[in-house]
Amino acid sequence: MSIGGDQGEGAEPLRVLVVGADPDKRRRLARLLAGVAGVEVVGWLESSEALEVLGYDDDELAIVSAEPALRRPKLSARQRDVLIAYAAGNQLMPAVARSLGMDQETLKTHLRRIRVKYREVGRPAPTRRDLYVRAVEDGLLPPPS
Repeated sequence: MSIGGDQGEGAEPLRVLVVGADPDKRRRLARLLAGVAGVEVVGWLESSEALEVLGYDDDELAIVSAEPALRRPKLSARQRDVLIAYAAGNQLMPAVARSLGMDQETLKTHLRRIRVKYREVGRPAPTRRDLYVRAVEDGLLPPPS
Protein backbone atom coordinates (compact mmCIF):
# COMPACT_ATOMS: atom_id res chain seq x y z
CA MET A 1 0.00 0.00 0.00
CA SER A 2 1.30 3.42 -0.81
CA ILE A 3 -0.39 6.55 0.47
CA GLY A 4 1.44 9.79 -0.08
CA GLY A 5 0.95 13.51 0.31
CA ASP A 6 2.28 16.33 -1.84
CA GLN A 7 6.04 16.72 -1.85
CA GLY A 8 8.34 19.56 -2.67
CA GLU A 9 9.97 19.49 -6.09
CA GLY A 10 12.66 16.84 -6.26
CA ALA A 11 12.40 16.00 -2.56
CA GLU A 12 12.31 12.34 -1.65
CA PRO A 13 9.33 11.55 0.59
CA LEU A 14 9.90 10.30 4.11
CA ARG A 15 8.72 6.68 3.91
CA VAL A 16 7.08 5.47 7.13
CA LEU A 17 5.35 2.45 8.60
CA VAL A 18 2.46 2.87 11.05
CA VAL A 19 2.76 0.38 13.91
CA GLY A 20 -0.15 -0.37 16.23
CA ALA A 21 -2.41 -3.12 17.52
CA ASP A 22 -5.69 -1.25 16.87
CA PRO A 23 -6.64 -1.38 13.13
CA ASP A 24 -9.00 1.64 13.37
CA LYS A 25 -6.29 3.81 14.92
CA ARG A 26 -3.76 2.65 12.29
CA ARG A 27 -6.14 3.55 9.44
CA ARG A 28 -6.91 6.97 10.96
CA LEU A 29 -3.24 7.77 11.40
CA ALA A 30 -2.44 6.57 7.87
CA ARG A 31 -5.19 8.85 6.49
CA LEU A 32 -3.89 11.81 8.49
CA LEU A 33 -0.34 11.23 7.32
CA ALA A 34 -1.51 10.93 3.72
CA GLY A 35 -2.27 14.64 3.82
CA VAL A 36 1.17 15.61 5.09
CA ALA A 37 3.52 16.93 2.43
CA GLY A 38 6.69 14.92 2.06
CA VAL A 39 5.39 11.82 3.89
CA GLU A 40 4.56 8.50 2.25
CA VAL A 41 2.91 5.76 4.29
CA VAL A 42 4.22 2.54 2.79
CA GLY A 43 2.32 0.19 5.06
CA TRP A 44 1.47 -0.75 8.59
CA LEU A 45 2.42 -3.37 11.07
CA GLU A 46 -0.01 -4.98 13.50
CA SER A 47 2.27 -6.06 16.28
CA SER A 48 2.09 -5.74 20.03
CA GLU A 49 5.65 -7.10 20.17
CA ALA A 50 6.92 -4.32 17.90
CA LEU A 51 5.26 -1.72 20.11
CA GLU A 52 6.85 -3.27 23.18
CA VAL A 53 10.30 -3.17 21.55
CA LEU A 54 9.71 0.49 20.63
CA GLY A 55 8.67 1.23 24.23
CA TYR A 56 4.97 1.85 23.56
CA ASP A 57 1.83 0.45 25.21
CA ASP A 58 -0.59 -1.78 23.27
CA ASP A 59 -3.12 1.03 22.86
CA GLU A 60 -0.57 3.45 21.37
CA LEU A 61 0.61 3.95 17.81
CA ALA A 62 4.11 4.41 16.49
CA ILE A 63 5.48 5.79 13.26
CA VAL A 64 8.78 4.33 12.18
CA SER A 65 10.98 5.13 9.22
CA ALA A 66 10.80 2.57 6.46
CA GLU A 67 14.10 3.64 4.94
CA PRO A 68 16.48 0.73 4.60
CA ALA A 69 19.49 0.80 6.88
CA LEU A 70 22.88 1.24 5.28
CA ARG A 71 24.41 -2.10 4.47
CA ARG A 72 27.93 -2.20 5.81
CA PRO A 73 30.63 -4.38 4.32
CA LYS A 74 32.44 -6.83 6.58
CA LEU A 75 35.90 -5.28 6.74
CA SER A 76 38.75 -6.93 8.56
CA ALA A 77 40.50 -4.94 11.29
CA ARG A 78 43.43 -4.30 8.92
CA GLN A 79 41.08 -3.15 6.16
CA ARG A 80 39.46 -0.70 8.59
CA ASP A 81 42.93 0.61 9.50
CA VAL A 82 43.77 1.02 5.81
CA LEU A 83 40.46 2.74 5.06
CA ILE A 84 40.87 5.18 7.94
CA ALA A 85 44.51 5.99 7.14
CA TYR A 86 43.85 6.45 3.43
CA ALA A 87 40.52 8.29 3.60
CA ALA A 88 41.27 10.55 6.58
CA GLY A 89 43.91 12.67 4.89
CA ASN A 90 45.41 13.65 1.61
CA GLN A 91 48.80 11.97 1.91
CA LEU A 92 50.17 10.32 -1.18
CA MET A 93 49.90 6.56 -1.36
CA PRO A 94 53.59 5.87 -0.53
CA ALA A 95 53.28 7.95 2.66
CA VAL A 96 50.08 6.16 3.70
CA ALA A 97 51.70 2.78 3.04
CA ARG A 98 54.76 3.74 5.11
CA SER A 99 52.58 4.93 8.00
CA LEU A 100 50.85 1.54 7.98
CA GLY A 101 54.11 -0.37 7.71
CA MET A 102 53.31 -1.94 4.37
CA ASP A 103 54.40 -1.87 0.77
CA GLN A 104 52.54 0.44 -1.60
CA GLU A 105 51.31 -2.55 -3.66
CA THR A 106 49.89 -4.13 -0.49
CA LEU A 107 48.04 -0.88 0.23
CA LYS A 108 46.61 -0.90 -3.30
CA THR A 109 45.46 -4.51 -2.84
CA HIS A 110 43.71 -3.63 0.44
CA LEU A 111 42.01 -0.63 -1.18
CA ARG A 112 40.90 -2.72 -4.16
CA ARG A 113 39.36 -5.32 -1.81
CA ILE A 114 37.69 -2.60 0.29
CA ARG A 115 36.15 -1.09 -2.85
CA VAL A 116 34.87 -4.51 -3.95
CA LYS A 117 33.22 -5.04 -0.57
CA TYR A 118 31.51 -1.64 -0.72
CA ARG A 119 30.36 -2.31 -4.28
CA GLU A 120 28.94 -5.69 -3.19
CA VAL A 121 26.70 -4.02 -0.58
CA GLY A 122 25.46 -1.46 -3.10
CA ARG A 123 27.58 1.45 -1.90
CA PRO A 124 30.31 1.87 -4.52
CA ALA A 125 33.36 3.93 -3.56
CA PRO A 126 35.53 4.35 -6.66
CA THR A 127 37.36 7.47 -5.43
CA ARG A 128 39.23 8.50 -2.31
CA ARG A 129 36.48 11.00 -1.54
CA ASP A 130 33.88 8.23 -1.83
CA LEU A 131 35.89 6.10 0.61
CA TYR A 132 35.98 9.05 3.01
CA VAL A 133 32.18 9.43 2.77
CA ARG A 134 31.68 5.68 3.39
CA ALA A 135 34.02 5.80 6.41
CA VAL A 136 32.02 8.72 7.86
CA GLU A 137 28.68 7.00 7.13
CA ASP A 138 29.93 3.85 8.87
CA GLY A 139 31.22 5.75 11.91
CA LEU A 140 34.89 5.00 11.24
CA LEU A 141 35.76 8.68 10.84
CA PRO A 142 34.13 11.75 12.40
CA PRO A 143 32.04 13.94 10.08
CA PRO A 144 33.59 17.22 8.98
CA SER A 145 33.02 20.05 11.42
